[in-house]
Amino acid sequence: MRIAIIGDIHGNIHALESVEKDIKSQQVDEIVCLGDIVNFGAFPKECLDWVRENCSVVLRGENDTFTAMCDDIILTNPEAIKSADWTYDQLSEKDLEYISNLPLDLDYKNMVLTHDEPSVPGSMHFITSLKDAKETMSCYEEDICFYGHIHIPLIFAKNEESIKLIQNPDIYSLKENEKYLVNCGSVGQPRDRDKRASYVIYDTEKNMLEFRKVNYDIEKASKEIINKGLPYIFAKLLLP
Repeated sequence: MRIAIIGDIHGNIHALESVEKDIKSQQVDEIVCLGDIVNFGAFPKECLDWVRENCSVVLRGENDTFTAMCDDIILTNPEAIKSADWTYDQLSEKDLEYISNLPLDLDYKNMVLTHDEPSVPGSMHFITSLKDAKETMSCYEEDICFYGHIHIPLIFAKNEESIKLIQNPDIYSLKENEKYLVNCGSVGQPRDRDKRASYVIYDTEKNMLEFRKVNYDIEKASKEIINKGLPYIFAKLLLP
């Protein structure tokens, strides 16, 4: 089975539509979304509709949670709060109810899926260091966990002797004696100095990860953010 793992769409329909085209060219069997579907981008409703229609599993990220006001969560960035207020107004009651009912994490087909931190889902903790990864990997028994939140595609691989970080991964063959923590990067707001949309294909039969990078109309996406009156910072973050 070939499973596309996507996340951190952040209302960027231009990136999402380009990722959709790439996924269709890759003979993928199903699509999993790790959350943060909305906020920051100009098309939250369109992105939410797409995810609801196309993804077999959908998780709730902190921006989804804050926008839908469905759980206790604090965003301290005033621009993120302003964007969430605007995003809330674009969504229907059914949309908000759908977001509210999404899980924060899930055990699915021998994988652990979460948006941010598998040991404390919803904590908004950023796992970027070997120390944090090692501590986190001790909390699940499965061989592989996919997470989002940091917007940077990477792999933490751990065996009995050590743990290593693989940055800028391309294709990686999983090993029987290793345990993995994998970030799929971001569809809608990459933060790894590569502005292309990012996602991962997990081939369960070949036991292989393929990290995909997809071009899209970045200028148009950033202009739409400005046109909708959203904070300029979220347009700037998309640009090279």
